Amino acid sequence: MLSVAVLAFTSCSKDDPEPEIPQEDVKSAVLTFTEVEWHTDHADDIENPEVLEVEFDEQGLPPVGLHLHLDAGKTYRLTLTAYDFAGREMQQEFVNDADVHQVFILGAPEGVLDYTYGDPDGARVGVTGYLHVLAPSEGFVFNYVLRHLNAGVKAGITAADWNNPDYTRFGGENDLDLKVELHPVEAGHDHH
Repeated sequence: MLSVAVLAFTSCSKDDPEPEIPQEDVKSAVLTFTEVEWHTDHADDIENPEVLEVEFDEQGLPPVGLHLHLDAGKTYRLTLTAYDFAGREMQQEFVNDADVHQVFILGAPEGVLDYTYGDPDGARVGVTGYLHVLAPSEGFVFNYVLRHLNAGVKAGITAADWNNPDYTRFGGENDLDLKVELHPVEAGHDHH
C-alpha cells in the first residue's frame, strides 16, 4: 500500500572493479502543512497559522483513520522531514542531490490544487513547496512521491510536471511514496 523505499545510490571510480552501492534507509517521514500568506511569487509566515502534521511509520503508513481538512482559498507550506535508521534528519540530502530528485503530488481532482516548488536556491525538488488549495472537493488520496531519477532525466522535467500522473516515464525509482486522505473544504468548515 504505502511504501518508504530504501534509497540506493550508485557510485564508481576507474579503480573499482565493481561499483560501490551505498544504501541509505528512510526509516520514517513527516509531512507538515503550515498555513502561510501567499503573494504572487512568495509566501509570508502568519501569526498563529494552522499547522497539520502527518507522521508516517516504518512501513510508510499514516495513523489509522487519519484524514486532513485543508481550507479552500488558502496556501500551505508543505515540508518533508525524513529520518534515517538512527533517527537523523536526511531530507537535505535530497536537496543536495537536486539533479536526481523530484517530488510529484498526485491524486487531486482537476482544478483543486496547485503547487509551487520552494526549495532553497531554486533546487526544485519539493522537499519544501507551497500547496495552493484552489477549491473545495470531495476527499481524495493525497499522494506525495519523491522520485530518485536516473542521471540526466531531470533535464526533461518542468515545474509544470508537479502533478504529472505519468511521472513514472521519468526513469528512476521512488524514494518515498506517501499517501494520506485529504479533504479540501470551504474556509471556516469545522475540521473535527
